Amino acid sequence: MRSSLSTVAYLASVASAARFMLHMPATQLVNPSTLPSATHATLQSSGPPQDAYITRSNSFNFNNVSTGSYLATVHCRDYAFEPLRIDVTVEETVEGSGEKKEMIRAWQTFIGNEWDNKGEGRGEGGNGLVVEVKPLGQKNYYQERGGFSPLSFLKNPMILMALFSMVLIFGMPYLMENMDPETKAEFEEMQKKGVMGSGTTNTAQQIQNFDLASWMAGKTDSSSRGASPAPQSKKRG
Repeated sequence: MRSSLSTVAYLASVASAARFMLHMPATQLVNPSTLPSATHATLQSSGPPQDAYITRSNSFNFNNVSTGSYLATVHCRDYAFEPLRIDVTVEETVEGSGEKKEMIRAWQTFIGNEWDNKGEGRGEGGNGLVVEVKPLGQKNYYQERGGFSPLSFLKNPMILMALFSMVLIFGMPYLMENMDPETKAEFEEMQKKGVMGSGTTNTAQQIQNFDLASWMAGKTDSSSRGASPAPQSKKRG
């Protein structure tokens, strides 16, 4: 009889579910009292998730949580919160006594990493454990339009070319004055040959006034005039 009672007590202790609370403290970043009423937390494992909505005490109450490992996530419209790993186990109060109780442990976790990669501990205890959830930052749904900046003009290649041309135009006389006589003579000789200055202008005008059709026609005539006539066959009388 005693063995059956101990077995029932053991099964009852194992089948009992744990309860804990996720508490959201007030910080400089977020005031929990101003959060939307739709703010809620989920406890996700292999089965369907358990939901708990925020209460007036700025907390999320989870009851009847069976043993297992869970991912606790706070869903909020305005702020993002760190996810937590919650492990619920049944352990002996004193080794060898046969009495068991629920133990709840919470760690910081990282989305996308391996499940065994635990972060900083967030709490450990029995039923009624309070685990704090920390905000990570405010959510931004809109991209701010960039303001006007004078430096943005320097990113335009046309503006850079115009500035370079202005430097050449206004800086060339000063360069000519500071040149030694030999370099200055070479530079003037280059201008006379049409590399720079008026020679370039005349070359550009010649290219602009060039008649491609007349040139092609003249070339065709000359080629036809230079060709030898085909031999004519003599008629026999």
